[in-house]
Amino acid sequence: SYMLHRLLTSSLAALTMVPILASAEEAHVHGEAVLEIVIDDAGALISFEAPAIDIVGFEYLPKTDAEQAAIDEKLALLAQIETVVTLPANAVCTVDHSHVDFEAEEHDGEVEHIAFHAEFEVECSNAAGLTSLTTSVFDHFPALEEMEVEVVSPSGQKGASMEPDRTTLEL
Repeated sequence: SYMLHRLLTSSLAALTMVPILASAEEAHVHGEAVLEIVIDDAGALISFEAPAIDIVGFEYLPKTDAEQAAIDEKLALLAQIETVVTLPANAVCTVDHSHVDFEAEEHDGEVEHIAFHAEFEVECSNAAGLTSLTTSVFDHFPALEEMEVEVVSPSGQKGASMEPDRTTLEL
């Protein structure tokens, strides 16, 4: 019965590991971008992430000048906030600071999870006007099928999903 007990505990351990792995995997789903927005009374912090494959068509570190040029071109596109989101005109927002990168995570010397990131710090003279947003990521990057949106604002937290036929979100 000792062996049986050992088998049961090891299979239980294996079972409890599964959900953790699953959630780590979910962070990087092909065809799916993630948009996080934190709104305060002065403006917003907007972060966008998408798998490299959906933005540039490959998911490995560039091997040729052409691949590097393709990455640079997409980074330049993502550096413009309008590529990612358009905020209501009456919120009167300006981008204070933006940052884009093409990032590869390495595990045991293996490159996995290569993604494009864009981050924008936005100042709005009428932050109360941040009542909705529109995205054009699906126009720019047709391989994207969905964008998961997380919004944190003084009025609470909400999650939503944007799709090529649903590009406006009420905040």
